[in-house]
Amino acid sequence: MLGLHERVKTTDQVPTDTDVLIREARRLRRRRWAIGGVLLLASSAGIGIGVGESGSGGRAPAVNSGSHTPADAAALAPNVKMLDLSKSDKYGDIGRVGDRILLYGPAVQERFPSASAKCNSAAVNPMTLALSDLKTSSCANPSLQGEKVLPVVTVQPKVPFDGGGVATVTVRISHVMHDRAGYALGPVVMSFPQESDGWPGWTYGDGDLWLFDALAKGGSQLLRVSDTTGAVEQRVAMPDISRPIMAVDADGFWLAPAANSGGGKADLGAVYFVAAGASTPSRVLTLPNGEYVRWMVASGHSLWLAPGPNATTVWSVSGTNASVVHRVTLAPAIRSVLMAQGSSSAMVGNATGLWTAVAKPSGVQQQVFLLSPSTGAISLQAELKPAYSSPGDLLYGTTEAVAFGGSMYLLDPPSESGPAYRGEGFSALYRITAKNA
Repeated sequence: MLGLHERVKTTDQVPTDTDVLIREARRLRRRRWAIGGVLLLASSAGIGIGVGESGSGGRAPAVNSGSHTPADAAALAPNVKMLDLSKSDKYGDIGRVGDRILLYGPAVQERFPSASAKCNSAAVNPMTLALSDLKTSSCANPSLQGEKVLPVVTVQPKVPFDGGGVATVTVRISHVMHDRAGYALGPVVMSFPQESDGWPGWTYGDGDLWLFDALAKGGSQLLRVSDTTGAVEQRVAMPDISRPIMAVDADGFWLAPAANSGGGKADLGAVYFVAAGASTPSRVLTLPNGEYVRWMVASGHSLWLAPGPNATTVWSVSGTNASVVHRVTLAPAIRSVLMAQGSSSAMVGNATGLWTAVAKPSGVQQQVFLLSPSTGAISLQAELKPAYSSPGDLLYGTTEAVAFGGSMYLLDPPSESGPAYRGEGFSALYRITAKNA
């Protein structure tokens, strides 16, 4: 067990003289473009969740998160519990690993944290929200996220990609050692150009790490990595879809185009599936009018998604052949609520209910909704009022959430305002329990 300031022992030191992107999200680190073309981080974590927009780039520098304070806990509804994090800038992500909920992230959110940068993690008590098992270690240590393997993305500024004018970025797999303390870095498993739509995404599920990049050297690729050894067990040529939505369930890996995805017209109008051990992807769904997917959630042997820009229906999909079990039509009044994930909303959950948190148009309040994937019924579960300096801070913030035990666990999104779009950390952790539970 690592102490709060104990340095992890490694068998392979990550270079400290290069810029390194450590994607802290447990399931998938996703990035998106913000207003003015400034690149900001957006992620979602949980059991097979997806986003509607993603991009690339590093995380913006942070300022003291004490500059804003969450709403008074006494004013919260009975089904809402809050942990004040306004004096902490340690955690930028939340994830679920088995029956554990973890907070993690770098102590200082730098645009390109060096490999020697410190990251933190803490276990969350699902009932009380009390934090325990506090750890600080290198950001390349998978155990901070409760995982055994972790992609480590390194910019090689003096190595042009295929002789072009942009730098090469490489991916190595960090894996926890089984015979001694610490972790080790494996060889380079993927490289890609340092371009806005070239950054990889990844997600965990069923004992594997799935790593995808549309601009990988040699063509668009999906890698399945063992979570015990860090070895690549499967490499599949994939459709050329940049910034996709990804999800993993007990059957395998799902990929769909997002609102800002690029690629071939035929590829952008479909959902693809890859089973463990498969040599090629299967095109299992054709989207209406070649549209994209607004959000996608996978759990067990089921997948739920909302196709098209208006999100008029929710599709329930079952099995590896992606049989559409049913389509639920959403009422017009709630279609705008289920915005594309990756902006200021998130979608997490399973067959018992899908949770989403969105900002009201005023930008001064968050609303949390619970959607029944079988009926399309949606109910308002909570209204939260983060105390930000300006309304736009909430509208253009990022949302981190997981579903666990019939509740949604939500990290209050950070402020992203000012000319540098500086993230101000997360001010609170909320647990929202279904009102009828």
